Amino acid sequence: MKLNTGRYKFLKLFIYIMYFTTVASLSYAQTHNPDLRIDYKDDLLTLSAQNADLKNVLSTLAYKTGISIRFPKSLKKQITTKISGVSLGKALSKILRGMNHAIVYSGSRKNRAVISEVFVYKNSKRYMISKGSILRENKIASQIRSYERRLELLNKKLSQIDNNSRQGKRYSRQVRSYENIIENLKRKIR
Repeated sequence: MKLNTGRYKFLKLFIYIMYFTTVASLSYAQTHNPDLRIDYKDDLLTLSAQNADLKNVLSTLAYKTGISIRFPKSLKKQITTKISGVSLGKALSKILRGMNHAIVYSGSRKNRAVISEVFVYKNSKRYMISKGSILRENKIASQIRSYERRLELLNKKLSQIDNNSRQGKRYSRQVRSYENIIENLKRKIR
């Protein structure tokens, strides 16, 4: 069955127009949100938000910076802020001011602590974090950093010896132990 060449050309043109219209509108929607602009370069953040949904801000921030940000689905808050050329930690503190949140640091880069995870908690009386629990979370985060440093040193030592030697097997067991301890401590913060 032959398709009429005029209809075929029209159908082909229609498909191209639809495709490029869809691609253009999607790219416009992704890059042009007048309420929110986020740039992250050289470990410095520039953010401009005008009555922007906090969940959208946090999701975009997580995507641009590569960190894990967890927040409740029921989070409903609009923010308006302008931040220019500050560290990620300072920006998160400003964005989440007045909210229950925890910032987890792990490792370091260029003599600076690196943020790995951010947790935002519900702001109801039932879930309010007391000063004691904040101190507890800070203590746990400090323990995590300590174990991660130990794990890094142990991995360096392990890379310099034979894994099948007695000492190599002992180091491997210790590495697994530290990894389990770190995971358990992270679960306590969540």
